[in-house]
Amino acid sequence: MRALSSLDDSRSGPIARRWNQGRGWWLGALSVVLFAAGLFNSPPWKGDSRDRRVEINAEPIRVAASLLRQGRFSDPFATPTGPTAHVAPALPLLQYLILRFVGDGRAGWLAVRFLPAFAVSMQLALLPWLAPRLGYPTSVGVLASVLGLLFKPGLDEQWESHLAGLAALLLTSAACVCLKRAYSPGWSLAVGVFAGIAAYLNPVLGAVYLAWVAWIGRPLGHLSRQVLPLWLAPLLMITPWTVRNLVVLGGLFPVRDDLGLELYVSYNDCAPYGFLASIRNSCIQRFHPNSSVEEALAVRAMGEYQYNRDRFRTAVQWVRFHPGKATALTAQRIWYFWFPSDDGLQGYRRERARMLSRHILTLASFVGLYLCLKRRRTASGAFLLAWVALFPLVYYLAQFDYRYRYPIFWTTWLLAADSILPLARFRFGRLDRRRRPAAV
Repeated sequence: MRALSSLDDSRSGPIARRWNQGRGWWLGALSVVLFAAGLFNSPPWKGDSRDRRVEINAEPIRVAASLLRQGRFSDPFATPTGPTAHVAPALPLLQYLILRFVGDGRAGWLAVRFLPAFAVSMQLALLPWLAPRLGYPTSVGVLASVLGLLFKPGLDEQWESHLAGLAALLLTSAACVCLKRAYSPGWSLAVGVFAGIAAYLNPVLGAVYLAWVAWIGRPLGHLSRQVLPLWLAPLLMITPWTVRNLVVLGGLFPVRDDLGLELYVSYNDCAPYGFLASIRNSCIQRFHPNSSVEEALAVRAMGEYQYNRDRFRTAVQWVRFHPGKATALTAQRIWYFWFPSDDGLQGYRRERARMLSRHILTLASFVGLYLCLKRRRTASGAFLLAWVALFPLVYYLAQFDYRYRYPIFWTTWLLAADSILPLARFRFGRLDRRRRPAAV
């Protein structure tokens, strides 16, 4: 830890001097090591065998299979339901390319699992490089990567969570560089285009980004030449998919139309706070089209967009008539988003030390966010606050699942590292002073 804290101080001794002399080479080698460590920490090849095939069970991979068979985005559930915008299109498209060119056998199974493992490993490898772009020392980025290795998330290979996390990290860094370059037109356009791509992975990323632009663009004006590309480019990027949704599904919405369904399965008489608890209670099986043939047939008969509107009204009506239970469910989901447990408060007693330590890491990240705002890191502070405060809002309304937090897990590592490192420096500094011989 003492060596780590010396990386940003040229007066700290031979380690720091060697680091500064070949900083790029050292940092490149460190990133390679962190990337490899990330892959071996959550190996995508775990469980490999000769007869392995791609499992078609999650909604994105079902849409990818439909693209392969029919050439259209459709049928996200076990029972075919027709055209869909139930999931964002980027991940199904990537998975389609794997099925198309690699196949659905052993190589395809490994490639599908490699996508999230690659995304997590890239976050670990890039944090030391990108931390200075966010206003942090390199040492904070290195410690953040170490924390990411120690408190690794699950793989969730058929979902976009980790790819969205990588996109969020890159988008935040690029946006901060854009501000440091005084809104260079090229950078503003590039950041805006990348934000549009990120929205195709997870539309919540785009929403948080636009909130950041709305805040950061006030001094210059949102119609100014410098700020305009930041918000106009992503809107233009998602326009083709929005038009497709209007033509094919009959509704005007930007990326996904699943909010009604998610509220319907999350607010009803048998709904618990979390997804796994809902499976144990045989609740979600009655309400979700992926497991209920009756609901799937309703999607097919009504059309996905109209079905979601109908289920949205049903969920809102249930909340109106059960305000106490709805409030309790929402409060539980807020708590477990940040301090996860599959079995309520009782689950904490059975959790392993690593999971309990993750809760401490979350608390440390809140301290780190306070320090970030106190130090007035305007660009990165506003964006990090947006990720922590705005990104979870929609997930507070859905049944808790671990993967919902994965796109902003890197903020937990980074903010926690920023709050932990000064304590380590203080601790080792005290030890150094105790060991230092008295002056003669």
